[in-house]
Amino acid sequence: MHWRQVVFRFGPELPVPRWRPRSPGPRTPTIRDDPRVCPEQIPGQLSWTRLPRTLTIEHAHRIADRSFTELPVVAAVVDQMAAERQLSEAWKGLALHMIRLALASREADRQLVREQDIPQLPELRGPLMELFHRAGLLQRRPNRWHLTLHPHAPAVSCGHCMSWSGTTAKLCSACKNWRRFNSTGECRRCRRVLPLSLGRCRRCRVVQLEQTLADAPVLDQLWFGGEIDIYANKTGRDLNTARRRQARQAREARRYWPEHLIDPAQLELFPAPERDWTAIRDPGLLKITPDAQHLVDELDELARAQSWSTATRKKSLRTLRVLLAWLGTDTPIPERDVYGAGSITEHYNTVRVAGFLQTKGLLAPDSQAVGTDEASVHRWVDQAPAQFQADLRTWVSVLRGEGKRPSPAMPWNTIRGYMLNVVAVLPAWDHLTSLKEVTEKEVKTAAVNYSYFTGLRSLFRALRRERRIFRDPARNVHLTTPVRVPRPIPADRLRGLLDQVPGTKDKLVLVLIAVYAVRPKQVAEIRLDDLNRSTGRLRIRRPNRLDHEVCLDDFALRLVKDWLIERHQRWPLSTNPYLIVSPITALHVDRPAVGISNFTALRDRIGINATQLRQDRFLDEARETADPVRLMRLFGITSHTAIHYVRTAHPERFTIDPTQA
Repeated sequence: MHWRQVVFRFGPELPVPRWRPRSPGPRTPTIRDDPRVCPEQIPGQLSWTRLPRTLTIEHAHRIADRSFTELPVVAAVVDQMAAERQLSEAWKGLALHMIRLALASREADRQLVREQDIPQLPELRGPLMELFHRAGLLQRRPNRWHLTLHPHAPAVSCGHCMSWSGTTAKLCSACKNWRRFNSTGECRRCRRVLPLSLGRCRRCRVVQLEQTLADAPVLDQLWFGGEIDIYANKTGRDLNTARRRQARQAREARRYWPEHLIDPAQLELFPAPERDWTAIRDPGLLKITPDAQHLVDELDELARAQSWSTATRKKSLRTLRVLLAWLGTDTPIPERDVYGAGSITEHYNTVRVAGFLQTKGLLAPDSQAVGTDEASVHRWVDQAPAQFQADLRTWVSVLRGEGKRPSPAMPWNTIRGYMLNVVAVLPAWDHLTSLKEVTEKEVKTAAVNYSYFTGLRSLFRALRRERRIFRDPARNVHLTTPVRVPRPIPADRLRGLLDQVPGTKDKLVLVLIAVYAVRPKQVAEIRLDDLNRSTGRLRIRRPNRLDHEVCLDDFALRLVKDWLIERHQRWPLSTNPYLIVSPITALHVDRPAVGISNFTALRDRIGINATQLRQDRFLDEARETADPVRLMRLFGITSHTAIHYVRTAHPERFTIDPTQA
């Protein structure tokens, strides 16, 4: 090792002197000859040019406090030579400085000073050679014949990370392993072409480690490699792990307790107003009690056991943590607060959290909860003209079975559809004081299609029933609608239709709709009890009518088997009684059926809706049999519908109506 490397690596950190070009002449190529590397990119390295004497003496003074066991022996030889040659005290001081530099330039495991290292000192090269020879500390230079017979390569630094391992290998072991798993490119920091990870070489990744981590190792001017490399496991993945650990520790340090927790012993003085959960400061940093953490862990185990998606699991855990941190675990949590916490950001989920709290007995259901359809109906009633609002509320009460005479309650989604069409007509009647003044002509003008006419007919029937109007203006109104002849689907569109559907569930739904002509709503409401695999029969439930049975073929039964296996593998703890489930309904606490909107993706993929598929199936069977009774038994349709399709498939077998000729 060169003496300048010893001074500037082992000694205190010094300012790097300006680099000077050497005098012309042959010299050994170094790393500075590489055009890709500039002097500022070589840490701990200095120019090999001769330094000024003042700077050399300064460096010698900097290591003057180092203790060498051989220094007293050499100092005695210096006094002896100065006495023999009558040299001054200044010479003796300069000689001692050069001796310290020469002793410091030795290898760590050597006691003698090599003869080839002494000519590299800036001063007193000849006298120092004699001084070390008299003291017995000089190692002679091997002759050329010995070097030829016994070549010995000098120890070099690593070519990639420039570390010193005391070996003759061009690359240290860490850089060799780094090269195996990383591709070569230009480093964004040092601009060298080396194996890179995240745009940086191994040396620059370690420098990044030292500059970004709070508990980074102490900086050292000497960069060790090989077996003594302290950074061997501090690059790559460990850097990201350390950053995540520091971020987690910083986050834990910033956690805080909420301003209050509900005390179960405290009575309720007044009903609590609705909370604004979006006003909570940093809801993700709330601290929770051990009991609350136990509930969070239970939800995490349940989510993993039921194969929730990662996003759904994290959103649910985040929502439950905020609720328990703010409201505690001693009293039930109101349902409105559960859904209020879900409105903080889009990264919170409420449906599964509400179901979990309900199973634990920690959910207080809201008796005044209003669904989206009901809220829409009330909102549109309030937005209607003031003179019609009382009649609209009476109409809604009759549809819900709350009139003067009892009647079956109509679902809110159906009422919502009626109200949407009626409210669109009312602005045209704004000049009227009440619905009593509506005439038959105005109803005909407003009933532009059958949907508008259905809503208006239901409205006036309900008002006539409640004695709010004396005459029903829609009673004698009839719409003439054209009879649409069903058309078959071209064969090229049906060919390979099943291959376009990827999932087993979608294949089964497509077969039930296209082959057995089952409506999408009926497919969604098929229960597991309705399926009898031993006889190959499937029961289709029809409200207010007899149930219809479908005989499944071998292909359909194989699809049913594959879907049941897939369902059990994805949701082994699901108790949903319906055959077709989705990721939301499979584990829902209320165990609902899927909506028909769940089949929208299937329709978009094949490009044909369910109505067209059912009509094509009816026409195909009508062409083959021309028997309306068979159509009625096979598909469970009415006689009018069966005759209509047989007439379309075989018009020559029916006499022409004279009124339609």
